[in-house]
Amino acid sequence: MVGGSGRGTAFAVAAMVSCLVLLSGSASCHAQRGGMSRPNISSNKRPYTIPVTVRRVVLDVVVTDGHGNPVTGLKKKDFSVLEDKKQQDIRTFEEFDFDSPANFVAPKLPPMPPDTYMNVATTAERGPLYVIVYDAVHMKTEDQPQARKQLADFLASRPEGTRFALFLLAKDFRLLQGFTTDTNKLLATFDQHRKDGDIPQVFLYGANYGSADVDMPFDVMRFIGHYLEGLPGRKNLIWLSSEFPASVPLFAIQDMVVGNVMSAPAGSPLQAQGFDGSSPTTMGESWDAQVMRQAIDALNAAQVSVYPVNVSGLKPELIGIDTVADKIANATGGRAYYNTNDYSAAMKDAVKNGATYYEMSYSPSDAKDDGSMRKINVKLDKKGYLVEYRRYYYAEDPNEPLTNEEKKAAMAVADQVVAHKQGDSLYAYMQHGAPTDHDIVFRAQFHAGPAAMATPDQMANLVEQPAYFVVRKADKPAKLPPPITLQPYTIDYLVLDQSIGEHANGQVLEFAAGAYNSEGKLLNGIAQSAVRGPATSDQSSGQQRFFRAEQTLDVPTGAAWLRVAVRDVNTDRIGTLEIPLPLDGDRPAVASK
Repeated sequence: MVGGSGRGTAFAVAAMVSCLVLLSGSASCHAQRGGMSRPNISSNKRPYTIPVTVRRVVLDVVVTDGHGNPVTGLKKKDFSVLEDKKQQDIRTFEEFDFDSPANFVAPKLPPMPPDTYMNVATTAERGPLYVIVYDAVHMKTEDQPQARKQLADFLASRPEGTRFALFLLAKDFRLLQGFTTDTNKLLATFDQHRKDGDIPQVFLYGANYGSADVDMPFDVMRFIGHYLEGLPGRKNLIWLSSEFPASVPLFAIQDMVVGNVMSAPAGSPLQAQGFDGSSPTTMGESWDAQVMRQAIDALNAAQVSVYPVNVSGLKPELIGIDTVADKIANATGGRAYYNTNDYSAAMKDAVKNGATYYEMSYSPSDAKDDGSMRKINVKLDKKGYLVEYRRYYYAEDPNEPLTNEEKKAAMAVADQVVAHKQGDSLYAYMQHGAPTDHDIVFRAQFHAGPAAMATPDQMANLVEQPAYFVVRKADKPAKLPPPITLQPYTIDYLVLDQSIGEHANGQVLEFAAGAYNSEGKLLNGIAQSAVRGPATSDQSSGQQRFFRAEQTLDVPTGAAWLRVAVRDVNTDRIGTLEIPLPLDGDRPAVASK
């Protein structure tokens, strides 16, 4: 799974690569070969499913000793979980150890035909997903040069195989680099000549872009929670800033969320020093408190733990406590770092702390969806250890009427067949910059057609996408924007059938494609189902099979990225890849001197 050892590591990659490459070298966009089939594709027919809702609370529990070192080898019987002081039955339990050796052999990929890609991992993917936010808005100008340097040092020396995405909060909030294990891609974000944005040497305009806005960091955290929701497993958010603005009592939030936190060893600047967990206070109904709650709820729903790193250096006046950072970290099961000049070491500690943990789940004994706060207490049957986890959740009713804000968001994606709904796996994996998944291995060959002005029907489809979305009034039809230039991209998929014999009534695959601009907004998208009949006796006996599908997407000229996915509807397994545009064959030739 993505949260631990990586999804899709249980099959023979080498055999798949050799077969797929062999076929990809000889197969054209419209040709079919023996042993392969092109399924029937439908854009509006989906398999009938019966939804069943069972509340399951998932906890990622980090255990460290008195020196801050991860504790491994614990068993399910060593833990007990209480919700509102009532014992809960731990249904699932799994240990994730960052230092466990990865059984991975990189496949040798031969040269591919032009504009042809495979979603095969070429390096071992280690640990959960990591997001770094470089918060230049809330970073003092005198702190930025050292923070920038140490971030670059950390990225250059981070553990091999870890997957990072890098965001910048400055004039806007933008993704500089999607999830990758490639150090060179991460370090390229420091290039001041980079056209898609870069980590600035010094950002001088924090006051102009919201440094005093106490809600901004938590609005961003809520966005990140929604961005990551639907991706399986634990995710860790490392937030670099000089401070969280706290001119209002944002954290009139139950102190119990930071209970059971053991003080760090004396002289260790990298250990979180929490609070004593005194009697809880009341959340209150202030706007800022609501923003804070929404952020924590979104992060916890997506299994995101926050690791704030204060880049202001040594600050003796804090006496070992950074109130805001501590509470946001403890509310989400993370750890705060401050009173240190070694930010790179803090980030390294955050990586290891967030990757060695125990994932457990339980079904609450109180099944009522009444919106109440449910307090969680994890106890360990051993003394002297620090236990970190999220401390509460809200028992929200999934069928509760939407707020006005949620209704607007739902309208914006109501007709996006590629979007599905927030929180499901295809929605999450089709976000720009999302991790590449390998549960389904496929080869995709891209062909760009001639560009032409969009027809009225094509423009009517585009206004349903986020980049062109038009709010409709009940008594008036939507006004279409002026036509733009579109270029058709045909995608020829060659998919390894890993599920022969698993589905007695046949197999349903879903193919999705989305084009994005340089800011990550969806310009146009499509999702279609492909249906195959039941496997024959010779297919189910172990013979490897491949099948093909073809899909065409109208892409606005100037699009920067094209992302595709293949999903097995029966098992929810997914394969994805993302490529830059234009295609190599469409790039202008460089004149020789």
